[in-house]
Formats: sequence, structure tokens, C-alpha cells
Amino acid sequence: MENKKSFIVWIILLIITTAMLLPSQGCSLFRKKYAKMDTKEFKLKASNYKKMEVENPNGDITIKRSDNDSVITIKAEITKYVTKKELDQPTKDVLLDIDSSGSTLRIADITNKYDNSFHIQFNLHKSTSVDYIIYVPSGIEISVDGTNGKVNLKEFNNDVKVELTNGNLNIDNVYGKLKVDLTNGSISAKLDSTKSLDFETTNGNIKLEVGEKFSGNFTAKTVNGKISRKNVNFESTDEEKKEFKGILGKGDATVKLETTNGKITIEKN
Repeated sequence: MENKKSFIVWIILLIITTAMLLPSQGCSLFRKKYAKMDTKEFKLKASNYKKMEVENPNGDITIKRSDNDSVITIKAEITKYVTKKELDQPTKDVLLDIDSSGSTLRIADITNKYDNSFHIQFNLHKSTSVDYIIYVPSGIEISVDGTNGKVNLKEFNNDVKVELTNGNLNIDNVYGKLKVDLTNGSISAKLDSTKSLDFETTNGNIKLEVGEKFSGNFTAKTVNGKISRKNVNFESTDEEKKEFKGILGKGDATVKLETTNGKITIEKN
């Protein structure tokens, strides 16, 4: 009974506090929001870095091979939802945290440095998101940590590690070592060759399209789903209902494909 009374008192205090604060906020909580876009670009000397880490809690990440081996280029498209009055004002409270001080280049989430106001958020829309396009030369290890967005990797030979929640991953001819861990997302990859693959997802599908000369020692597992192969001639196969092992070509690279709730498809591209 005491717990129930305390809960009711807490709710009343919250309502009173909200009612007092809303006038000072100009009732902006209930105003229509508009998407305001801002684009930023950074160029850094590639020889200063051995590794690049990208952390993005809300938005897409695309990484491509740089045409200039001496430069890393970061393009960021920031979308912030504001009131109509704020559309003409500069977005001072939105900063990108890029740490270039050591041998690891760190690109982190958004910092609301100047915004100290009180906020009550009901998730009626995304407050702020950033979409990155990053151009990286060879020889730099890449680590990606994303939430609520897609990740696209295209045409480079760097080693990559990806951890992603609530988003899909697309890979197009990335020739380095690939280690991927997804939750609530699917993996789609087109590869002519690889050093190694380790794909794991929960609540998502895995589709791997391999080139004519692809070589790998495959292990594929699913808990709730099926494994299918299309126009791919494996040797030394060992197949069960939810697990498949086989060698393609000379079996040079280790290929691991695993999903909990989803299907696995391996086919020729």
C-alpha cells in the first residue's frame, strides 16, 4: 500500500514539474518538427593512422576505398529535427567528435555541447542522425559500431570488424578479413575472394554471393531457418538439417556463417 501511495505521489510531482517547465520551453515539445540538413567534410593524413574506429548511434555508415592513398576523407550529413523558427538558425549544439590525436582515428557520436536545456522526449521522431561516407586507403584496420542504421562496405582490401544493432549490412568486394556481429539485421555480401569471413547475426538472414574463383572452407549453421546453395559446387561436404560444411576451390579462407533466426543462402554471382 505504501509503495502504491509513493508511486502516485511521484506521478503527481512529475506532472506538476512538466507543467511548470513547458511554458519556458515555448511548448516546443508539441510543435511540428522539420528536418534540417547540414554537411561537413574532413580530410586527414592517412599515414598518421593504423586503425579507424567509427561509432554511430543513429544513422548510416558507408565506407569505400580512397582514390588518394595519402588521405582519409570523412563526409558527414547531419539531420536534426527542429521547429520552424530554428530552421534559419545555425546548429551550434551539434558537433562531431573526431579524435585524431593518436595512431587510431576515432569518429564518435554527436556531442550536444552547448545544449543544457531540459528535455522530455517521447520518441515521436529521431532527434538527430548522422550519415557518414568515409574514404579510406589500404593498410588501415577498420572497426564499426552502429545502432539504428545501415552499414555499407565497398571495394577495399582492409580488415574490418562490424558490430551492428537494428540495421542491415551490405558488402561489395571487400577482400580483407571480415568479422561481423549483428543483432536484428541481415547480411548481404558479394565477394570474389577473401582472407577470412566470420558472419554472425541474430534475427536476420545471410546471403553470400561468391565469384567464380572464390576459395573457402565453409561452415554454415542456423537454428530457426534453412541453408540453401545455388550453382555452387562444393567438395568434401558434410550436411545436416541445420548445418553445412564444405570446401569451395582450394579452401584457402575460413568462412563461417551463422544465424539464429533466419536463412543462409550461398550462390554464384
